[in-house]
Amino acid sequence: MEKYAAIILAAGKGTRMNEGQVSPIPKVMFQVLGKPIISYGVEAVKEAGLKKVILVVGYQKEMVMDYFGNSVEYAIQEEQLGTGHAVMMAEEKVKDATAIMVFCGDHSLWRPETINKLIEAYENDLPTIAMLSVHFNNPDFWGFGRIIRHNTGEVDGIIEQKDCTEQQRKITESNPSFYIFNAEWLWQNIHQLKTENVQKEYYLTDLIALARSQNKKIIAVPVADENEAHGINSPEQLIKAEEILKTRNVNV
Repeated sequence: MEKYAAIILAAGKGTRMNEGQVSPIPKVMFQVLGKPIISYGVEAVKEAGLKKVILVVGYQKEMVMDYFGNSVEYAIQEEQLGTGHAVMMAEEKVKDATAIMVFCGDHSLWRPETINKLIEAYENDLPTIAMLSVHFNNPDFWGFGRIIRHNTGEVDGIIEQKDCTEQQRKITESNPSFYIFNAEWLWQNIHQLKTENVQKEYYLTDLIALARSQNKKIIAVPVADENEAHGINSPEQLIKAEEILKTRNVNV
């Protein structure tokens, strides 16, 4: 039995990557230095020592599955009903794991060292949720949810940018959507998620507020290099990702 299992969300259509039109390929399969975006994340999590990796696929899923073959496992999200719903689709694949790592396939610039740093924090503090956080100089450009903290400094919740008030959008501490959940708690609580938001989707981020309401421990580990936390949701961000990877001497 593997203690850790990684669920990588890979069902998106990539509309913003194709000038507002539905892309002929899934977002995670856009090329960065000759390789799909998601391949960097899969490689990083495996280099960090995780052996059980599940990709949640949906739109044009065959393209993802053909690329990775049997090197990973798959869960199918037929309808895109949000990140929380995507994780629900993988539940049966990871029943034996005691800790569940979750991140998005279009956020794949993570270094194995950063992943191991979060695992170490999870092992040391034994929280219900361990997550990464990042401070951006221009958080609006990246469009991540903002981390809301209690006056004690503890994480209270996350507000998606599209749901933020004008004041909340000024918060620089952002959520790059990389988590480790206590598996028992996750599967007991994920089905309590509701769609009371602008997008009418099940947000995985709502689990933060749910855990806080239960007085569960949540830790946020800052990313040393904000470049790791960059997501790829637009052609401009794709170019930025290529620049970042070139500085790492990635072999093309």
